[in-house]
Amino acid sequence: MRALETVAVLVSVMGLLLPGGPGHAQEDAVLEETLPPPSARVDLLLQKVKPRLEQGQAVWEYELVVSERKLRLVDGTYYKVWSFGGSTPGPTLIAREGDRVRIRVVNETSNPHSLHSHGLWVPHRMDGAPHPHPPGAGEHAGHGGAKAEALPAWANPIPPGGSYTYDYIARPAGTHWYHCHVNTNEHLDRGMSGALIVLPRLPEPRVDQDIVLLLDEWNRDYAELGTPGHPKQMAGYDIFTFNGRSYPETESFQPRLGDVVRLRFINAGALMHSMHLHGHEFLVTHKDGQPLSEPALMDTVSLGPGERVDVVFVANNPGDWPLHCHSSPHVTNAGKYPGGMMAHFQVGDDRFPREGEGPVRPGIRSLREVWRASAARALRADLEKSARP
Repeated sequence: MRALETVAVLVSVMGLLLPGGPGHAQEDAVLEETLPPPSARVDLLLQKVKPRLEQGQAVWEYELVVSERKLRLVDGTYYKVWSFGGSTPGPTLIAREGDRVRIRVVNETSNPHSLHSHGLWVPHRMDGAPHPHPPGAGEHAGHGGAKAEALPAWANPIPPGGSYTYDYIARPAGTHWYHCHVNTNEHLDRGMSGALIVLPRLPEPRVDQDIVLLLDEWNRDYAELGTPGHPKQMAGYDIFTFNGRSYPETESFQPRLGDVVRLRFINAGALMHSMHLHGHEFLVTHKDGQPLSEPALMDTVSLGPGERVDVVFVANNPGDWPLHCHSSPHVTNAGKYPGGMMAHFQVGDDRFPREGEGPVRPGIRSLREVWRASAARALRADLEKSARP
């Protein structure tokens, strides 16, 4: 692989070439455990990840090696996964609106895979959703006995040992995600997803912490063998995760008193989830990456599969506050409470204040008009772009 300039970003984690997929019996000894999940802090990641310049254009370049690994669940169960870049979920990818994104996917498993950039306006050849219907249709006769049109290589998944480079302009801005689109029910349930954040060209209101939380669920019956994601097994999920971890192993956050915190929720699972933050209210600012012209004040917000919701709150109430799914079974580890989709925010220095009457500074209501104005600016910019020939 050619060397990249010092300002290039190259995310490359090598995996193992294994003789079978997670649905095949293998000795756990040959499977590496997944790497630690990516940090939830997008603002900190931005300090490390930079684009390189290619003929005057910024290019955000990544390499993701797909390998078979084992994810340790909170109860000690090892769940076989196909991993993007060695971790589950895969690395958080970042680009800026209008820049070029280049993602080279290397398949080191014995199963076909792809990468679909969910929510982005990519060309057809970069969509990552294999298009033959049924698979191999391009090799057979078409309707009326005519030979079907030959399919280009990119219309098929990445074969074992193969690679493909997804290359496109990053748009629209917003919170998006990527996932495998081969046998999607199975491959998503084997952990093949990650966050993809496209930063807007037009600046948005400042935040002190920018956090991405990818929601998912797991059925331990399929930890070793079988094909997870069957519709008859929807009630079988018993482990629930933020960024691949269940409480008490989820990441904790320590905003300073008065900090503005942005939460980017991504539902990569198959179930509905309802997110609730104690001690605070939040402003719902974006839906599926798009800024809302009328940001809504809430304390609980729901996400269906594939949906993304961004919320912003002001950490103005001292103490140690849980953020969790309000579907109560989802805050258990196989029925044991507390667990699952729960993380904690320690606001200020004192976890358990003995005095005070709650919030000590203005909350998110003081910023509602700021975010409304930001959405209006984004809408005007979109209209101006659409009016150009």
